[in-house]
Amino acid sequence: MKSVEDVLGLIKGIRPITVDEDATIDEVVEKMLSFQRDRAVYVVDKDGRLAGIISLGDISRHLLSEGIYHGESHIPGRSILSGFMAEKAADIMTRSVITALPDEELNSMIKKMIDHRLKVIPVVDGSGKLIASINLLDIFELKAHEKI
Repeated sequence: MKSVEDVLGLIKGIRPITVDEDATIDEVVEKMLSFQRDRAVYVVDKDGRLAGIISLGDISRHLLSEGIYHGESHIPGRSILSGFMAEKAADIMTRSVITALPDEELNSMIKKMIDHRLKVIPVVDGSGKLIASINLLDIFELKAHEKI
């Protein structure tokens, strides 16, 4: 049976996009624009442990929850966005992140992705340190080339 580690060995060289908890939303968006592979940025603590994730959906939901696009504010849009972009990653990240372990069976990881409707899943070691991420497209490509 194939493991998550087997897949990691086949997709070498792809590192997850990370920021620290104090990164501004502006920095998060810049990273998303620079590295378009997953459209998600992982938030790590000072020891490299996974603290959360920020997706494009998280950013959109936060903007909507603040009333920015509902006409509820009398502050000019540029001022609102400037304030939002200065917020910290830790303020809007999703803290409960579904993860995979390297020694986990590949089918178990794929089931998690299907059950939770994930396009990408972070891989962490036993201490919670982020070591990689696997995109559903990686799995499709490996399957298509009969490598897994």
